Amino acid sequence: MDHEKKENGAGARITRKTVYMAIAIVIVAGLGLGAFLGLFDGLTEIFEDEDIIATVNGEVITEEEFNQALEQEKMQYMQQGIDLDSDEMSEMLPELEEQVLETYFIIPILLEQKAEEEGIEVSDEEVEGRYQEYAAQFGGEAQLEEAMENAGITRDDLIEDISRELSIQNYLEYYLESYLADNPEERIDQDNIELSEEEVENRYQQMREEYAQLKELLEEDDPDVPTEQVKMYLEQIEDKYGYLLDEDNFEEIKPQLEEELRQDKAVQKKQEKEQRILMAHIQELQEESDIEINL
Repeated sequence: MDHEKKENGAGARITRKTVYMAIAIVIVAGLGLGAFLGLFDGLTEIFEDEDIIATVNGEVITEEEFNQALEQEKMQYMQQGIDLDSDEMSEMLPELEEQVLETYFIIPILLEQKAEEEGIEVSDEEVEGRYQEYAAQFGGEAQLEEAMENAGITRDDLIEDISRELSIQNYLEYYLESYLADNPEERIDQDNIELSEEEVENRYQQMREEYAQLKELLEEDDPDVPTEQVKMYLEQIEDKYGYLLDEDNFEEIKPQLEEELRQDKAVQKKQEKEQRILMAHIQELQEESDIEINL
């Protein structure tokens, strides 16, 4: 990730058009920092007769693209069996509109602007790597290209969207690094994670129960049981813990479990801490920015 300042300023004016694909713009989750909502953006020209729903530091969000994103969100509710025509959902519509405007548009725009301001760059290798990740999720490049064709999206559109996504991710990484360098007391130290005896004992008993259940599944010879997967998982457990799950060997396994629990709790606390830092930063950006909303 290159944090060198760019020589060029902002490029030509572009709007944000939601690309309807089963790919989310993951601001935090892919970094192990928590999850964040949003969709990719394509490029489109601004037409003078388009109604403007909002502006973010001068960057416009048109009614057409907002409605497209809102319909996309409504479809997700419908797929979950939620009746959008019910009185309850009708009352929630203004809240849903605000949520879509903020998470699909305002926050990503603010973060892109900060990435541009800080000179955050994205390498060709990063873009290609992410493209291949998406191709793998669709079962290969041919399937991804078919999905893009059905959605009316070109490869160049997707590459541009990936660049924007990575630009936001890289900026958030950069911001976290800078923030924690200035506030080292907020770093999570695994050695300072406290554990109770009960926590460790509960983990051990859960592992023993799971181990016993896996062995029972193999002994039952049930055709509905995925035998190969169960056997593979059982072997992984045995390779890691050996005989320590057959008998009550808590004291012997205790140091290993304590280390694993500390690691797990440290990761969880780190994610929670970093998410709070990022959300506070995003709120600060919103408060400092010139945002006009015409909903």
